[in-house]
Amino acid sequence: MNSSTNLHTPQSLRPLSAWLEDCAGELNEQGPDAQREAAARHAMQLSLQCRPKDKAPSTAASWWKRLGAAGPRASWAAPLAWSGAGVCALVLVAASALLLLEPPADPAQQSYASEFVPLVPADRWASYLRETGQAKAWLVTTDMPRDRLALMGLPYDPGQAGERVKAELLMHQSGDVLAVRFVR
Repeated sequence: MNSSTNLHTPQSLRPLSAWLEDCAGELNEQGPDAQREAAARHAMQLSLQCRPKDKAPSTAASWWKRLGAAGPRASWAAPLAWSGAGVCALVLVAASALLLLEPPADPAQQSYASEFVPLVPADRWASYLRETGQAKAWLVTTDMPRDRLALMGLPYDPGQAGERVKAELLMHQSGDVLAVRFVR
């Protein structure tokens, strides 16, 4: 059977891995002749013998010597390496300093001293809900004198009546104050 008919046989539709396995087997059967094998072994022994014995593997103490070594790139490589290391150190210090800083206080993220305290009875809440079909209310932020707490039915210290307190009022559309929350 000639090679042109061999290409169109079902055997030629084998996967590439099968073809590669066949080629590897043929190459393993055809080893190098003794003369080439001896020449390759002799060349390897010579290369191992010619290697300098005093050259130790690179150590941590010798890396800085290589930066200052003379060569075609020595005129720009050493300063570039040192400046890159300096920039990295500077960025590391700046990032660490930024982590120590506290973010500025955002007025929208206030800490609350209390939850909402309802100022109207529950049946009134229900009547507001029945009137509109939904609970519409506005949140109003204000500074009010402490004596207003008494008008809302909340306890207060008369000695601090002139001081102001930050509060958020939950107000109905009719103007009634439904609940209050105090802000620090």
